[in-house]
Amino acid sequence: MEENKDLVLEMLVSEDDETGVDIISFVDSPAIEVDFMYFKETQKKYQFKDEDKRLVTGAAMIPNQKIIREDSEGNQFFVFFSEDTIRLCNEMYFKQSKNIGANLDHETPVDNVTVIESWIIEDETNDKALALGFEGLPKGTWMVTYKVDNPEVWSKIKSGEVLGFSVEGMFGQKKAEFNSEDWLRKLIASDATDDEKVAKLRAKWNKQN
Repeated sequence: MEENKDLVLEMLVSEDDETGVDIISFVDSPAIEVDFMYFKETQKKYQFKDEDKRLVTGAAMIPNQKIIREDSEGNQFFVFFSEDTIRLCNEMYFKQSKNIGANLDHETPVDNVTVIESWIIEDETNDKALALGFEGLPKGTWMVTYKVDNPEVWSKIKSGEVLGFSVEGMFGQKKAEFNSEDWLRKLIASDATDDEKVAKLRAKWNKQN
């Protein structure tokens, strides 16, 4: 299995076709690498909710975060969603009334789970996500809160069997075009932020193009 770090695809959606987020899955290993949190009285940091309400909040999509994927031949590459694409995913998700229901690990459909709150982070230094204990999430992150009335799902959340959200749907794609230092910094933010590594990546890209 090979990892092609040079191939980065931007994922796309449109209101004019069938692309978009179809469902949000409760998973044990979120691709975006941010676990969700559930609230109960014993967690002093989150005293404003109690366990009886069965609410769970987490990031559904994070802009410009590299997510590793694998093609049919086992070769690995990276994809990402832009801030604008995530905003459109959020809008279309509710316009098409897809906020009721979910599944477990992208396989088992579950009922009695509903998205009751959804927002896009507009100010990463002053957002509700910070009050909930999520640190370092960038502007443009799509946050959701589920009301979980399904006993099986709630049990898995409490036990730690599922740790976060993962979206699934149909998406277009195009090869990413790096045309600014800002884009380069965003795309490698999970790996490095120093100027030397940014310069090396830009030089490599310029050489290939």
